Amino acid sequence: MTYSVDGIRPETRAAIEAVERGLELARSGVGAQDITSKGGRDLVTATDIGVEDLVRGIVGDAFRVPTVGEERGGDVPIDGSACWLLDPICGTRNFASGIPLYCVNLALVEGDQINVAVVGDASTDEIHVAERGRGAWASRHGDRRQLATTELSQTIVIESGRSIGARREHAARFARDAISADRWDVRNLGSTLSLPYVAAGRVAAYALFSATALHAGAGTLLVAEAGGAVSDIEGLPWTLRSDSIVASADTGLHQDLIGVVRAAKDLSR
Repeated sequence: MTYSVDGIRPETRAAIEAVERGLELARSGVGAQDITSKGGRDLVTATDIGVEDLVRGIVGDAFRVPTVGEERGGDVPIDGSACWLLDPICGTRNFASGIPLYCVNLALVEGDQINVAVVGDASTDEIHVAERGRGAWASRHGDRRQLATTELSQTIVIESGRSIGARREHAARFARDAISADRWDVRNLGSTLSLPYVAAGRVAAYALFSATALHAGAGTLLVAEAGGAVSDIEGLPWTLRSDSIVASADTGLHQDLIGVVRAAKDLSR
């Protein structure tokens, strides 16, 4: 696959290559049946590890920037220096079940913010890319298109993530209230692939009640650069330390959803 994208950062070019090759390895299915439990319902396959090692090698060889990965670990530098955030297969249960709703997430953190995001989408064979201040786009088989959010689908995705206790009850009440409102179609995809779907206008919004920047950081930049609104479930600006996400096609829809979130929280107390 060739990308005719001029003027992008060398880090972005390397990230595109890494994610493209990682997605190809995942789609090959090698290691998909080698499944290990990480506790509870959390799974890892040999493919997750293989993709992480492949992507780490590519960006590591190209730049002297550490990688923090879902499977191999690592720590975000406390001094604000650069690092990569890598979730090799987000949606491992889908992947292990033969459902192509999963993605490869890679983000470059600089100065405590995400400046480059690349997400490989197994469901469409697209590579989604964003650079801070330069917009977001998707490429497939050499064709490039700009990404722009829209709420025309009237579909929102709601996921509890790994939330527990009161946070999980909050997620359940929010899902109930969103369904009861009869304003949107409600889905659950089991993957932060939902974030590039918001950026591409496939869904109108995504609420995730428990997630880290490692899993969702790349997608938040895609949504923001495609014109959407991003916060945590409290309505506060999303940062690397946020533990939840609401991403919406526009500020009006975002305010509506945050209102439903707050009402659901009041009821769960």
